[in-house]
Amino acid sequence: MTLGDAGLPSDPGLRRLGLYWALVQARDWAGTELLLHPNAACRWRATRERFDGAAAIVGVNAAYPEGWTVHLLALHRLGADEALSVVRVDQDGRSFWAHSHVRFEGEWIAQIDEYWADAQEAPAWRNGLPGRTVCPADARPGLPLDAALWA
Repeated sequence: MTLGDAGLPSDPGLRRLGLYWALVQARDWAGTELLLHPNAACRWRATRERFDGAAAIVGVNAAYPEGWTVHLLALHRLGADEALSVVRVDQDGRSFWAHSHVRFEGEWIAQIDEYWADAQEAPAWRNGLPGRTVCPADARPGLPLDAALWA
């Protein structure tokens, strides 16, 4: 990934995806919707849900109970029209991670496939396994989510 201003990626698609997360964090729902193709689809694979249309994708995010903070941890270009973002969302002392596979159509985000996981204790059967280490909680600050930096 080539970095440009402020250490952010210079790739236009990755910048668009970074701006998406910055606008979500800012609760700028109108701005978020402008980045989405009108017929965009978002799939939450773990819960077997699909949200069809830019308004539906924005709507589910806007309806999510307040108190959360997004940390954009990574952006990766996967192909000419595909990218991956990794975010951590902190809320009420808990952390959740999403790997979002994104497909672009022109300037728009056309499809988002998200895989969400939450922080939880490992199952007891793994205690004492060779090579196993319990890691500290993920506290990486991530990339800055000031929308003006990504625009």
